[in-house]
Amino acid sequence: MDSWPVDERTQIAADSGRKGKTKHKHAAAPRHYLDLERGANAITLVERDGRMEWVSVAKSGHQGLNQLHMGKYTTIFPATRPPVEPQIKATILQKAERGANFLRTFLPEVDIPAELIREEVTRDAELAQELDLFDPYQGNILEPVVTSDSTFLAFPMGELNRDLNLSPFVQAETAPVFKPCARPTRTFDTPIRQISASLPPGSIAPRTTYMAVRTFSLTSLLEVNTSKTTPHLAEVATISPSDTANRGLVDIKLFSQPFEALAVTEHGSVYRCSVFGGQKTVDLVKAPDDSADGDTQDSFWRLARGAAGVNYFLASKDALTQFDLRTKDFNELFTLPGPRDVITSVEDQGDDYILKLCSTREILWVDTRFPGKPLLGYKHGRQYDRYLEVWTSPLSRASTLLTSRNNGMVTVYDVFRSQAQLLHLDSPPYCIIPGNHASVSHPGQALFKPSLGTSPDAFSLIRLTEQGSLSQVDLHLSDAAPAAVFETTWMTDVKEMESRPLRTKLPLSENQEFTETDLSSAYDYIFRDHAQDSQKLEEDQANAVHDLLETIPTFWQNVEVPVEHMLTTYDMAFRAGDELIEAARADFLTESVMNSTRGYRAMVQAVRPHLFGRRSKYHDSPEYEKEAREQVALDLALSADVFSSQPFSKSSDDGLELEAMTKTLSLAGEPAAVEFGYLRPQVTRRDKAGENTAVIASIGVRSLLNDWKIGADPEDFVFVNHHEDNGPAPEQIRWTKRIQKEENPGQPAGPQSQRPPTILPASTLPSRPPEIGRRILDTQSQGSVVPLPRMAGFGSQIPPSSVPQSSQEYMTSTQILPGAHGGRPAMPKKKVAKKRVGGF
Repeated sequence: MDSWPVDERTQIAADSGRKGKTKHKHAAAPRHYLDLERGANAITLVERDGRMEWVSVAKSGHQGLNQLHMGKYTTIFPATRPPVEPQIKATILQKAERGANFLRTFLPEVDIPAELIREEVTRDAELAQELDLFDPYQGNILEPVVTSDSTFLAFPMGELNRDLNLSPFVQAETAPVFKPCARPTRTFDTPIRQISASLPPGSIAPRTTYMAVRTFSLTSLLEVNTSKTTPHLAEVATISPSDTANRGLVDIKLFSQPFEALAVTEHGSVYRCSVFGGQKTVDLVKAPDDSADGDTQDSFWRLARGAAGVNYFLASKDALTQFDLRTKDFNELFTLPGPRDVITSVEDQGDDYILKLCSTREILWVDTRFPGKPLLGYKHGRQYDRYLEVWTSPLSRASTLLTSRNNGMVTVYDVFRSQAQLLHLDSPPYCIIPGNHASVSHPGQALFKPSLGTSPDAFSLIRLTEQGSLSQVDLHLSDAAPAAVFETTWMTDVKEMESRPLRTKLPLSENQEFTETDLSSAYDYIFRDHAQDSQKLEEDQANAVHDLLETIPTFWQNVEVPVEHMLTTYDMAFRAGDELIEAARADFLTESVMNSTRGYRAMVQAVRPHLFGRRSKYHDSPEYEKEAREQVALDLALSADVFSSQPFSKSSDDGLELEAMTKTLSLAGEPAAVEFGYLRPQVTRRDKAGENTAVIASIGVRSLLNDWKIGADPEDFVFVNHHEDNGPAPEQIRWTKRIQKEENPGQPAGPQSQRPPTILPASTLPSRPPEIGRRILDTQSQGSVVPLPRMAGFGSQIPPSSVPQSSQEYMTSTQILPGAHGGRPAMPKKKVAKKRVGGF
């Protein structure tokens, strides 16, 4: 047999020559087969008509002629499970607390330590995270079942996924008709994990068809009996964990001639189950691999059928093994070269001895007659996904389909074997996405092509969603829309099941007690009886409202006991009326005769008419809203004014203490103490239990309150800075025209000076500028600061009595003072001429 040339030389990693610690890198293992990817164009020499010519593995002459086209996407069975609620993210400690609360609620007599609950919750969280990435126990749960006279579609249904539905295909004139059933054929104790039939679709059906249904607890082997109108499932045998050394099964295959079942456990043990004379026999075909550690061993194991009926294949995560049931010899057929790649699925061997193998990196076409080296490998470029699976289309020119249960994308590889026994890729791989939701997961899928009444170039892709609904799309080779592969007809019970709403049932830990209560009587009491009783009571109390309005003006004259606290208008109206039998803890929460429509009208007309003038325009509002607004406005009006029966007087002790404190502060040059009115602060020191101390405000607060006195003239205000240091108090000077006229009543104003200002020479200037601003302030004491005189305007005369005598008059100086911001600007420096330097 010819093969594509490959490089089988041993690759030795080159030494970098660096010393010290370096990061260890795994060298890529050599691949002794043709490994293609998108864009590659591998060629080889082929003899044709006595001459050698280059031939490419990817032909482009027939591109597009054999591509699959999608038909209409339809739903052939409604959903039977509610959507999965998103799990609330919580920490391990929060989950442990919820678990402990659940145990205390439902099992109060059991005392479980909190550490044990935390350990179990931690282990459960780790296991759940691993199963989210890949569940090795989950198999295909959608399987066509072909018998001698009919065809069925087996799939689980119901909320717990433990009801087996066996819906038939009925043959019609043009195409088969799928009539799904709303009732399950058989119900198991635990959810269904895998469904497997004795013969795949498209093969010649035997007289008896068998099914294997693997659940969480056990595996049931069933015989499909179609002699009656409805199919009947008879149990032949069951495989329990005790038959497989208490190991869980991960895959099972059935064979009908003779009947036997081949199963593999999570540790790689292979068992054969046969039934003879009504007795079940379970034999160990392959013992588990003890070389791998139990903690690091992967639980992925898959079985595949051979062509001769005696050869079978067992796939682990990194190797493919062929074994014979007669001799029980196991021969390794292929091993993945890369340590990071993992086998995801293996398909049954075809009539051309080619077995398709899928890994997380590529798809492999392996000829079982030549072990050790695949014929072809093609990189699929998918994300790392351990649910990738390969299918062979049931057409005359078979194609390879790559699917995944995590999404809805389908990749088609048109790989076929020519007459020269070489594999060719007729066109580059292409993708199709049935439906509008590419991210929906599909735990079950199957390729279905009826044996009669359909086009030879068309088949259907059927998928089962997480909610239990079945969807179907036709795939055909021709561009023109052909007839449907099969039609679907729903009975009345299926239509009713579709219209029935699906409600999510909470787990027992989140379950709440459901109680139904009739609140119609409470509704009538609140919204009907109460309104009628209120109107009747208001009519009966009409005279009481008028009497109350006449009593309110004379409330203070009729008070017998002095009121110690202040009262609002509402308090006055409440106390002026009769004492109520049912009173609330606060007066403003108790309804009186004033809380009525007549009380509102009286307040609008007599008490506060300006409070009700600015009202919003309520168009077509109900009557109860209007009454509610009136009551709110009435409450606001009655609480607007505050009255007190006693004046705000100071106690004698407080007056003497305040007078003594004021004298003390005035002698010290500080402002007087703060005088409080009705509301007074009370400070309690914590170091002395229960001892109240006098409140002494800060200098800034006392100075601010002392400056602004009621009745004082703002023009006479003098600012005094009490924060300066203490010093001698000079005589207070006020620079106003009124004081000047009183001191010099008969002195006329002198003539204006006409002399130019005197200019002092620079030699007489001091070394630093005089401190004019602080000349007078430094000599004054704190508490009697005299304000600085204002700058005399041009033509004005300074009073001689207020200025000390000096031999020289003060004039405005035009001399430039030295300093950082003084002085005349410096003259610009002359540019220095460049001198010529001899030489070149």
